[in-house]
Amino acid sequence: MKRAEKKILTLETRRRELSIATLESIRKHGYMNSTINTISEESGLSRGLISHYFKNKDDLILFAFRYLTELLENFHRQVVRSWGTSHFDKLLAASMVTFLKNEPYREVWLHFWSASLIQPEFAEVRAALYTRYRTSIARRITAVAEERGLKIDVESTMLIFTQLIDGLWLGLVLEKAYDDTRCRELMRDWLCEVFKEDPAKHPTTPPFDLAELQSQLAF
Repeated sequence: MKRAEKKILTLETRRRELSIATLESIRKHGYMNSTINTISEESGLSRGLISHYFKNKDDLILFAFRYLTELLENFHRQVVRSWGTSHFDKLLAASMVTFLKNEPYREVWLHFWSASLIQPEFAEVRAALYTRYRTSIARRITAVAEERGLKIDVESTMLIFTQLIDGLWLGLVLEKAYDDTRCRELMRDWLCEVFKEDPAKHPTTPPFDLAELQSQLAF
């Protein structure tokens, strides 16, 4: 490998390592209380070395936010790909992703979500992610409806789908009044009602090794 290529690889690897350390810091200390010092402790790297890779804390946290969206999109994509074969299976899988017990950084996402209300750069990243997400869900709803010959208001169904997930996720993180299993059951039952499916035929546990999938995605 040429020296320049090796340097680029090392830079990218180090920035990703610091992103994970930043996410861990936010998970433990919150967004406002995470500092270069707390990130340094998580990463095992000195403040001076961190400044070699990022201009300041805001630069590092924004990079970590983008890295988290990349992780979440890859995780969503792989779960959907691995869960069944029909269009309904894929839509069901998409509704389960947020409520898989081993999904990391769920609480961290809440911190970023709040920060996006006051940080334009964060708002831009979140808006782009949700645009892609809603577009993919609308496409899957359309495919399921066409497969079954059903007339569906795709936009309304997509909005209900995504807002149900966000509402259940917020309650799960903030209130802890119910668990992941209950969320998956509620999403499954609602989808089955919309598309005339028998809930008993659609388990809410993933038909694959979740831990192995996450390890492949560097979670």
